[in-house]
Formats: sequence, structure tokens, C-alpha cells
Amino acid sequence: MLTKTKAIVLSNMKFKENTMLLRLYTEEFGRCDYLLFGAQSRKGGRKSAFIQPLSVVQIEAEHRNNKELQTIKEIKLESISNSILFNPYKNTMALFLAEVLIHILRTNEKDEPLFSFLSQSIQYLDLTEQSTANFHLAFLCQLTTFLGIQPNTEKREGYQYFDLKQAIFTDTPPFHKQYLTGKESETLHVLLRINYQNMHLYRFSREERAEILDHILEYYKLHTQGMGELKSLSVLKEIFD
Repeated sequence: MLTKTKAIVLSNMKFKENTMLLRLYTEEFGRCDYLLFGAQSRKGGRKSAFIQPLSVVQIEAEHRNNKELQTIKEIKLESISNSILFNPYKNTMALFLAEVLIHILRTNEKDEPLFSFLSQSIQYLDLTEQSTANFHLAFLCQLTTFLGIQPNTEKREGYQYFDLKQAIFTDTPPFHKQYLTGKESETLHVLLRINYQNMHLYRFSREERAEILDHILEYYKLHTQGMGELKSLSVLKEIFD
């Protein structure tokens, strides 16, 4: 049965001659893998150019629940603007966040609030003219809410420690090593208020930003399944000073 749906490109790779394997997060079916035939042909060349990580597309596909690989009949870019593709900073950010999403978005169930958050975030990254150096931090902090793993902030005032396992602030150190203390805990306290509108006001050195990101990724590893090594992480840390 042919079905139309919006989708976010997580990755693309050559599958066979003139065929691409696309990993997409769709509005209707959650995460699915698709085959796109003719993508590398002369006629399909224009299509393959915009099928990049975090591109938001509209697809018409033959979708069958009992198949691991679905087949795309038609694909087109959802938005005319595509600065992510041509801006090296935004492009690096997109590659990194798409890789994170590949690790944590594994269900093929519909999730409208999550898809809406992702597509609106991508649109903001695409259109903003402000600095995007902290975009990934704002994105990952807000994403925890839609994944149901957001930190408990009820008792954060005056508490010196943040337990990464229990996702709570505490006045005593936990009995394990996975917690933040002192300045690290205070930085997280402040960071939990970050959003796309105020992210440019957060001033971090490259070293501070890298350390904060490491803590966030450690948190994700503890609270999601399948978060492995991220190949794009080192590039992301290098490009933003």
C-alpha cells in the first residue's frame, strides 16, 4: 500500500548500483529503513544531493509491516531552504545529531510529539543566523523530555551533586562514580534552562563545551539503549571554538 509521510533522514548509503539505503525517522511509522532505486542515475542525481543527514523530506512509499526494508516511490525536500547542507558548521552539527538519533531512535512506532520536536529543531538550525555552537547542547537537553528521561529538577537548589544514574540532584555523593560535583553540577543546573532562543548567551570555551557534552552523552548512555561510540564526535569538538 502506498503511503505518504514526512520523514527525517538519519543516514544514507549506497546499497547497490543506483540504489540507496536510507534510514529515516518518519512521522507515521517511527524509524524505518527504505530503499530508493535510481538515486545515483542521471535522472535521480538531483534527489541524492539533498538526501543528507537531518534533511526533512516528504516520501511516498510502499509500506508493509512485515518487511524490514520498505521501498520509496517518490521523495522530495520538505523545505526550499537548506543552509545545513552548505554551511560547514551546521553540516557538522547535523551529522553528529543524526548519528546520535540513529543510536537512540530504534522503535518503529508513531510518536507525533517527538517527530514535531525534531522537525522544528531542524528547521531552527536551518534558518537561524545566530551562533550554533551550543545548538547540540540545547537539542540534547530538550530531547530528554520527549524520550522520558529528563532529569528530576525538583531539588536542585543548593545541592552540590548530580547523580547521573538516578537523574537527581543530591546533597551527598552517591555510592558509585557516575555523578557530577561542584562546578560540573552547577553548570548542569544552569544548562537545564537552555533553549534555542537563549543558547547564544551561554559562553563556553571549546574545552568546557566538550566536557559538558561528554557528561550529557554519559547520561544518555545510562538512560537509553544502544548508545555506542560516535564517529562524528571528534569532528564536532574540533570545529567549534
